[in-house]
Amino acid sequence: MKKLNLWLLASLFSGLVLITACSHSDDPVPDPVPDNGLSDGTPVNPASMKMSALSGFVYSPEGIPLQNVQVTSGTEACVTGPDGGFVLEKVNSVSGRTVVRLSCGGYFDVVRSMPTASGDVWEITMIPTWGNDKIASVNKRASEEISVNAAGMTVALQAEGLKYADSGESLGYYDWVTAQMLYLSPDDKDFGTMMPGGDLAAVRTDNSQVQLVSYGMSNVTLMANGRKVQPADGKPATVTFPVPEKFRNNTPAEIPLWSFNEQTGLWEEEGVATYDSHENVYRGEVTHFSWVNLDYPEKRATVKVNVKDQAGNVIPNQAIDVDGQRTYYTNVNGVAEFFVPINTDFYVTVRSRDYSYYSPEVKVNVEKLTSAGATKTVDIVLPVMAHISGKVVNSGKGNNLSSLWIEYGNNKATKAVHTDADGQFIINAPFDYKGAAKLVLLASDGSTKRFDITLDGKDHAYTVSIKTDKATGGIINYSPNGGTARSVVISPMFVSDFEGVEIVDDKLSLSAGSVYMLINGYSDSKSTYSDANFSVYASDVSLHDEAGKVTLTKNEYNNYTFKVSGNSSSTYWNGNQYVSETGSYNGEFTAPMLGKGKTIKPVTKKESFFPSFTPWLDGKKATIGLQITESSVFGTGVLLWYFDNSLGYNDYKSLKAQAQKALGDPVESFDASDSDICVSYFYKEGKYIMVSFCPWREVDAEEEDFYTTMGLTCLRENHAARIQVHVLENMQVTPDDIIVEHWN
Repeated sequence: MKKLNLWLLASLFSGLVLITACSHSDDPVPDPVPDNGLSDGTPVNPASMKMSALSGFVYSPEGIPLQNVQVTSGTEACVTGPDGGFVLEKVNSVSGRTVVRLSCGGYFDVVRSMPTASGDVWEITMIPTWGNDKIASVNKRASEEISVNAAGMTVALQAEGLKYADSGESLGYYDWVTAQMLYLSPDDKDFGTMMPGGDLAAVRTDNSQVQLVSYGMSNVTLMANGRKVQPADGKPATVTFPVPEKFRNNTPAEIPLWSFNEQTGLWEEEGVATYDSHENVYRGEVTHFSWVNLDYPEKRATVKVNVKDQAGNVIPNQAIDVDGQRTYYTNVNGVAEFFVPINTDFYVTVRSRDYSYYSPEVKVNVEKLTSAGATKTVDIVLPVMAHISGKVVNSGKGNNLSSLWIEYGNNKATKAVHTDADGQFIINAPFDYKGAAKLVLLASDGSTKRFDITLDGKDHAYTVSIKTDKATGGIINYSPNGGTARSVVISPMFVSDFEGVEIVDDKLSLSAGSVYMLINGYSDSKSTYSDANFSVYASDVSLHDEAGKVTLTKNEYNNYTFKVSGNSSSTYWNGNQYVSETGSYNGEFTAPMLGKGKTIKPVTKKESFFPSFTPWLDGKKATIGLQITESSVFGTGVLLWYFDNSLGYNDYKSLKAQAQKALGDPVESFDASDSDICVSYFYKEGKYIMVSFCPWREVDAEEEDFYTTMGLTCLRENHAARIQVHVLENMQVTPDDIIVEHWN
């Protein structure tokens, strides 16, 4: 299972509370704060938990947690961490519906909406903008007919039938148009967590509210010359939907088409599609594009699902799948309540992956309700699971909000859960495992704590004591000359993802997510700089300043706070195209310390500060070395690069033999021949060695100069030399985290 990490909170608006680390220039810098521990605690009653307004987790279609997803509801916002989790203390409620937008570079935006319910939990799947069969893209001239097809869904645009969305001006004969389409089929197992909206609530043309049964939906984006494009007046586009497998025996002659209103979170009736029995498709016309949905409308009834285990205990935050079309979560009382379309048989399921991977899945078939406004209660009884519960208590500057899960067996893990406002948590233990395990906690500052526990099929409660800083990240306020001021979020940063401040010699660098910082002439005794190279990248604006003013301080948690200001050049997206401008900025953000190092050039002997097990070539010198003196991730050690044409395969074999003698057989090795790149990795109890050989690498003065300015992250990048040797001790990550491909 993918390693999990944490969500963090960050506001988009300077007037809101921002959870970042703050310190002062006269603060003492004591020794790093140690982790605390685990003790017996009080079992948690789910009904006593005080959850935030809304929380949840965001995943890719492969189930990988997505980091740096911006989650926005009204004026409240947060950014997910590497575990994909988010927490909103307030939500934007429009006519009783919570409306939330999720944005992440490389993924389609999602606007999710559900009836507002305090303490709600959501799980959302975001789809990448490339690389799977749900997506298709074509690039053609506006003068031609344009057709794009994905997974049986087709959109056809008329020749000379497009206009710019911002001006209504027709496209020129030779203008190139990029048409991209995303198609979601209700046959997809994750349909309910991928679609916009979330509950298929809709409004008909007569303003009556209905519940939809989806036959599929599509998102089409048209761009030309960096501007959004729509079908021209009188030139509608034709959309053709395949009939999903689950509805192959249910094909009405006509089904309405719907568009999604991102402000209200409701689907709105837009037209109609007609069934073509010969091709087994539905075909209709649309005059503009956002999301287009082919759905059969029905009046609504209410279903209330009670979820308990066989011992009568209510089960909170339990995902309930409804007919493969929607996903709901139980509240602290084990209840999920939602609308269903009448005259439609359906089922409710607790999927194996959502209940400690229990098998077989628990499924209840529900006979259709025939009267609008009717209410039906469904009881789901699940097997009894052992619960690991308790409370997180933080004695540091941070809060009790955390994300927790259990790691067990051979690289297995439960789903992560959020604590409530008081730090309370409850986790279902795996149903089929007994033995040693780890209770893993990801604190609000991004630090990870692992505690040894034993799973024995019984309930256990713990008090988890931690001492952490406030969260990293921050806000930059930007005022363009003659434009509207706005703010840019600096996403939280995590050393577990190799993000943070790197100091090598007199250079401080930070490159993580949305922010880049470079300070030449850095010194621990100096806090103010006037010539920093500073850039910030966001979805709607990018800032760059080569002479920024920076004041920085370091606190007891090894975190750096940067106060920045200056004048910048910038580009921003105005909704249709990119615009360049200038302006001023100021703000504050915090980043963790990834590590410190210093270069050695040349390395003429095996120094005393090298790890004792460092392989060495007697009589040879390394052209460049990097001593890592401090890192909470890499530990300490040395990286050596030999740009020496006289070195060959036998020298590599000698270094490899020394590494094997010190740490045992390599955990991974590619050693095909003396005429190809060779690399071997060794690891044992926090000690790490990498040796590599590149037979065609020549001495290159520019390359040597480049390596004198690199940072610690070169461990995870391709820095080729004739021979390389990386040696670390007290490493806090596994080789899998830093092993990379070696290319020529």
